[in-house]
Amino acid sequence: GVAVHFLYNSYIATAGSQRQELERLFRDMGVLKIPHATRPVEIQLKDVLGNMVQLSDYRGKIVFLNFWATWCPTCVIEMPSMEKLHRRLKDKEIVMVAINLQETPAQVKSFFEKLELSFTALLDSSGAVGTGFAVNALPTTFVLDKEGRIIGKALGPREWDSRASIALFEYLIDHYRAPAT
Repeated sequence: GVAVHFLYNSYIATAGSQRQELERLFRDMGVLKIPHATRPVEIQLKDVLGNMVQLSDYRGKIVFLNFWATWCPTCVIEMPSMEKLHRRLKDKEIVMVAINLQETPAQVKSFFEKLELSFTALLDSSGAVGTGFAVNALPTTFVLDKEGRIIGKALGPREWDSRASIALFEYLIDHYRAPAT
């Protein structure tokens, strides 16, 4: 009985400290932590080459999901830092997906080539996915856990290659476990 009591209290203390650490990491990046994990998000969009991509293809990885447009000055400013984060963590359990709102494949492809961006670009030609995510400002970034549930949201640009950002995503990759529902 004593051993069970000790192990249970140790588990509770560890879970509490992990939750506090995650809250601190989100706060350091100015990312709103979603208190209760949502149901897994599923979208299906074409990439700039016309291939159909769905978010469920990325289950088992943290998903960095950014809504943007080429005409958005702050989107353009944050893209190089997104690329640096992507290159730094691309061999880990994370994927970066940038969903362009209502621009042509040629515009997006040209933009990616000009800035030498190598992460995934998807096209929300109708704007329906952005509307479904209640995106009303650009850039807007969502963080999805390995099961595809939204756990964080950032409005506006960030320095995604900063120490705080790298610490956040490395923590999510290595330690994050979704709360039991």
